Amino acid sequence: MKVAGELDQVISDELLAEQALLGNIAAFEELVNRYKKSVFAIVYRICGQYQDAEDISQEVFLTLFEKLYQFDREKKFSPWLHRIAVNTSISALRKKKNIISLNFDESFISIAFNNRSHFDAGDPHLMLEREELRKEIGSAIMQLPESYRTVIALRYQMEFSNQEIADILGVSKDNVEVKVHRARMALRKRILNNRKERGII
Repeated sequence: MKVAGELDQVISDELLAEQALLGNIAAFEELVNRYKKSVFAIVYRICGQYQDAEDISQEVFLTLFEKLYQFDREKKFSPWLHRIAVNTSISALRKKKNIISLNFDESFISIAFNNRSHFDAGDPHLMLEREELRKEIGSAIMQLPESYRTVIALRYQMEFSNQEIADILGVSKDNVEVKVHRARMALRKRILNNRKERGII
């Protein structure tokens, strides 16, 4: 086992959490370093504002420090921390009171979150169309209730599997599948309404 100050991936997250709970600050810092990117990504996808995401991410790790004693060491650390990130993001949104015929399938949603594709590489017109569609879908997502926004962010932006999302949200895999379906239908409806308001359809 590595000594404090030399922690790396040899030590499991769960053991680091146990050491941090015993007062090992280096262990806690290692957990922060391992998860700061994924936590920020989740928070940013849900709240949609960079500065807010930075502040909320800090709050996530403060909450982690305060609630580390609640972690069940028989379970995986990652879903537990990501659940804190989701819950903290939703709470922040609620405090700010920021609740807010198209072939629409999973591949359509995924267009919004892929930076490039070999299909449109080198074609400025297709690249522009993809960017406009990405902005349209991103804007529609931010208009959804936070429950739908969360599952879409975890499923399509963070690319977690339904089982991983179930672990993060603390629900069954079947429940996640229902939530993803409903969120996708809500997003479809929002995009169609937005297009109607703009006179596109």
